Amino acid sequence: MVRKSRTDVVAAARTLFAKQGFHGTSMRDLGREVGLKGSSLYNHVGSKDELLVDVVREAALSFQALADEVVAMSAPAPQRLSRLVHGHLEILIRDRDQAKTFLNEIRFLPEPERDEAVTIFDRYQEVFREVLESGCERREFRPDLDVSLAANLVLSLLNGTHRWYSPERGLSIGSLGDEIYQLLYSGLSLSPGGDGL
Repeated sequence: MVRKSRTDVVAAARTLFAKQGFHGTSMRDLGREVGLKGSSLYNHVGSKDELLVDVVREAALSFQALADEVVAMSAPAPQRLSRLVHGHLEILIRDRDQAKTFLNEIRFLPEPERDEAVTIFDRYQEVFREVLESGCERREFRPDLDVSLAANLVLSLLNGTHRWYSPERGLSIGSLGDEIYQLLYSGLSLSPGGDGL
């Protein structure tokens, strides 16, 4: 019998939280998923809250790493926006269970950890706003753009893709990113229908 680790329990939590929701998943469900009972499960984790913290923190750090990468880029705003679009989709699709748990269950985190996750994601959203604002100032995007609204709309569009995207439909994640970016660029640019980058 293969010895189970905390990593195995967190992986099971990602799957069950995504399918059943945080409140719809019991410790018994988690034990059954990894083949552990009672005290054996609690040797790896103290509570269900701990598992949600781990799953959400992993996702939050992935988004933060993408934000740090884009902040460090010395490139025009359209290119930086393209990287945000593609990188965001890659995070969502790379681990769909983790992304779904992050997007849907973050509100159930214990308060200190919820504040931490919200702060990280707020910083991430700020990078979208900064990229759009920079593009407006340099006339790479429309100068009359409502930056806050545009950033919220972009993120809403991206976050919704995990609900319907399937690679079996013949569209790669890279191609999806290209399509979304071109759609956004057409609406953001000074000359709608532009070629983008």
